[in-house]
Amino acid sequence: MRIVDARAMPISHEDLIAVTDTSVYFRQRHSDTAFSIYRYDEEDGAVTEINQRPYEDYGMAKLFMNDGRVYFLNEAPDNTGVVRTELVALAYRTGREQVIATFEKRGNSTLYWVLGDRYFLFLTSYGATNEAWLFDVETNRQERIRDERLIGQAGRFRELYLFTTSLEGVPYVICNARLDEFDYYEALESGLVSPDDPVDHSEAILVCSVEEAVDAIWSKSEEIPFDDLLRLHGEGDTVQYLGERDGKLRFAAFIDETNEETIYELTAPDVLREVAVIDWGAYEPLDFTYDDVSSTIFIKVEESVEHTELIDATSGARYLDTSPFERVLGGTYFVHESAAGDQGVSIFHLEANERKRFENAYYTVLDDTIMILSTHLL
Repeated sequence: MRIVDARAMPISHEDLIAVTDTSVYFRQRHSDTAFSIYRYDEEDGAVTEINQRPYEDYGMAKLFMNDGRVYFLNEAPDNTGVVRTELVALAYRTGREQVIATFEKRGNSTLYWVLGDRYFLFLTSYGATNEAWLFDVETNRQERIRDERLIGQAGRFRELYLFTTSLEGVPYVICNARLDEFDYYEALESGLVSPDDPVDHSEAILVCSVEEAVDAIWSKSEEIPFDDLLRLHGEGDTVQYLGERDGKLRFAAFIDETNEETIYELTAPDVLREVAVIDWGAYEPLDFTYDDVSSTIFIKVEESVEHTELIDATSGARYLDTSPFERVLGGTYFVHESAAGDQGVSIFHLEANERKRFENAYYTVLDDTIMILSTHLL
């Protein structure tokens, strides 16, 4: 693991594509819609444009990377509201471009998710209409997704975080379903719902094999057959995806009534193994933070002018440092990110026994690299 100071680059974390030992690949926006793909070489500071033509995306311009390729949309609207959209796969190391598919729809489309480099999920918005649909790149088949959970409708005010993983050699879709409290309160203020309306406050971890999910969409099913691995129903209860450790996914489930949090590890499609139980009543009102990189939870147990002491709640390990930190990356880099007026990132390198401070910065982790980015572009 290493640190790359990219504050001088005109990018945010959403623009990062890949990092190698010598280069950073990224997207640079030329306007609200236009962008290109570039490579920055650390040795000489050279910036090279990868693509052979500029691209335009009038919706939420999301990037998806896999196996040396980056997927994105290139849109060309006409005067009637119809948008000609290309699904592009760009091999960012060579610049070779492939237009996987071209389609025309009224409104702007967003590439919402990619499943196994074959199935592409899109959201298309036109006025007040939102539509989710699936495209199979091998057969050119497409079908509307009728499960309204994917587009935040049906009064659920839910935020779904989807990703794929392989369990026992079979590809699965994992859904961390969380209540989007901001949307809920906006709906209250706008009069779309009232405090007396029944709102689904449950949060869950849902799982479905990719094959079953795709079959349900092709058969025009009203819901994708997700199974509940874990579902909470209490007010204030939350489910949080923590990340991956040793090839296994970790989640935290907080029960407000008992003030306890349980760390679970997903070991099979139908098995959640309990890793640790945290009684927050034993620590309050001390601070804590999630670490979604190493799947740990740090609890601040003591703080003085001389030092700060924290516990990794999942392992019991104790850490002492002269300054507070929230994360330990690679077992070596102790990271503290401040969001107040002195916004910046402090990193202590344990092996080198040196501390670095990056002003007006935040960080993200990509390809085993700590990327320091400028807050001015957020």
